[in-house]
Amino acid sequence: MRRDVQGNDGMSDTIGTTRETAGTTGGDGAIAIGYGGTPAPELLQPALSAIDSLDGQLHDAVTCDPGPVSQALATAGHYVIKRHVLIPGFAIACGVGVLTGNADLRRAGGVGVVGLVATATASRSIKRFVKRRRPDECAPRRKRGWRISARSLPSGHAASAFAAATALATVSRSPAQSLVIYGTAAALASGRVVRHRHWASDVLAGAVLGTAITLLARRLLPR
Repeated sequence: MRRDVQGNDGMSDTIGTTRETAGTTGGDGAIAIGYGGTPAPELLQPALSAIDSLDGQLHDAVTCDPGPVSQALATAGHYVIKRHVLIPGFAIACGVGVLTGNADLRRAGGVGVVGLVATATASRSIKRFVKRRRPDECAPRRKRGWRISARSLPSGHAASAFAAATALATVSRSPAQSLVIYGTAAALASGRVVRHRHWASDVLAGAVLGTAITLLARRLLPR
């Protein structure tokens, strides 16, 4: 059983009885993960529909009974991996490193600030272009009267988490330390799915974006 629901942004969602996928074709032929609010190119629609279907299955599996640990990680991630928290933190670390002559603090702080600012800029631009609905903006989780932002892809929190992790890994002393750093970023970023704010592919896209941009910053900035 399926039905189409018209959203506040004029885009329709196709809703199943058990699962909602972000970009399934609606009754008007639109696809929720469009470009600039318009339907995606026909050539891309099969691939996007497949991604949306997998996202829906993963989302149902993760959120059906997350448990206290997952809930705690989701809450911590919501506050800890915000760019508004991380950018000042890395700026302070860089300043302290300069004043005290600590090369590691200066290096990690500088790479972190540049990487996070560049990542945030890129993330916001992509969100405006892609305009994918968040899980809590799709039925059956959508609240009546809830404004649709359609800025799900990529996850800004995940991008910031992995940008910060890449900056910290710049001064990592061993592969084990880097593994712990990136593992922590992944655990915190996964909470965005638990909170119904992002699909799994949004988190993955954010992780790749934050890592790639910060690796570039690490390469370009003087040591």
